[in-house]
Amino acid sequence: ILFTPGSANQQADAFFREAIGASEQLGRRALLLTQYPSQLPPLPRGVHHERYAPFSAVLPRCAAFVHHGGIGSLAQGLAAGIPQLTMPMGFDQPDNATRLARLGVSRWVLPGDFKARNVATALGGLLDDRRVNDACTRWSKQLRSEHAVDRTCDLLEQVA
Repeated sequence: ILFTPGSANQQADAFFREAIGASEQLGRRALLLTQYPSQLPPLPRGVHHERYAPFSAVLPRCAAFVHHGGIGSLAQGLAAGIPQLTMPMGFDQPDNATRLARLGVSRWVLPGDFKARNVATALGGLLDDRRVNDACTRWSKQLRSEHAVDRTCDLLEQVA
């Protein structure tokens, strides 16, 4: 399970502590992404840290993706076809989290509720739900089949 609070988040000590606890409760390995390793507690067996990893290369090999709900992150999660758990904090993130949930590929946890037990429960529900897996597969296939740049250009030309 890949966990990242967002590339600019420098105050994610609690996020990582709870992420580690959730992965241990689920018996799953975890990859923690942050450019600020001072936020990390000592890492137990089965938990690995990287400062950076390209989502397009890593996410297709993950069981789930836990993140802040940023548009770039969620788009990469959709393309990879894996369940997502978001912890939206501000700006467009609550709206993004709601939209992902409507697509049937995600659940979200408020920052104050981001505790190992809650995260493990939400992730377990996502990972064990066949409907979530089917939705992830459906949206991933649709994204891969679309020619996004061509479609965007067509839409812009219609507006102009």
